[in-house]
Amino acid sequence: MMFSQLRLTVPDITAVTQFYRDILGMTDQRDGLGYGGQQVHLEFIQGSAQPPTADGFFWKIGITVPNLDTVAMHLRRSGVSISQPRQFEDIGYMAHCMDPAGATVEVLQQGPKGSEPAIEAGHPVANGAILAHVTLRVRDLAAAQIWCADQGMHLISVQPLDAYGFTLYFYAYTQEKAPDASLTAVANRPWLWQRPYTLLELQHLHGAGSRPAASGHLVGLEARNTQSTGSVSYTHLRAHETDSY
Repeated sequence: MMFSQLRLTVPDITAVTQFYRDILGMTDQRDGLGYGGQQVHLEFIQGSAQPPTADGFFWKIGITVPNLDTVAMHLRRSGVSISQPRQFEDIGYMAHCMDPAGATVEVLQQGPKGSEPAIEAGHPVANGAILAHVTLRVRDLAAAQIWCADQGMHLISVQPLDAYGFTLYFYAYTQEKAPDASLTAVANRPWLWQRPYTLLELQHLHGAGSRPAASGHLVGLEARNTQSTGSVSYTHLRAHETDSY
């Protein structure tokens, strides 16, 4: 089982598709635009939904890359505004930009700063990129974790960020074991950012605030199961904004 498709409503399919294809280097895959393999693919639906907000259920997609500085330089040269790459706590070396629909794209280096290889050939982003995370914000962690378990997903990393008022929980359809058995081990981060499949990231907001709001941007998240016989079945996950926790 793997995440196969993330469906998003956007006001201008042409502009958004051009951004992900030409600037981020995604190509046409079975289930939409993406980087292939076991990763989620993006399908865009024409609509009038507002872009994701700072208090919304759907937050972002995350792309991990071998060399963040090279990617940031490419985006700036392409006219895309991207934040200055920085080390964020002990999570990783990252930066953020927005697509033409106003949705956040996080770009995270697969290894620590100083470990990056030179990118000499191929697309500056797509060469080694992984569409690594789909991030949802939740208040009711217990309900969200029950939902993940019901879908057959396994918790593989927990990353507390108490100073920022949230904790990150990473789920995946995998039986892989991290190098360190502790879910909170910082040493597992480079391993996590190099997984060849897409993870579901839950950003659990601490405190007793309201549930994250819906914008209508997120339509659905789908998983695909390829059987040993070669047949394919799909699981339509109820990860819609109206199902926020």
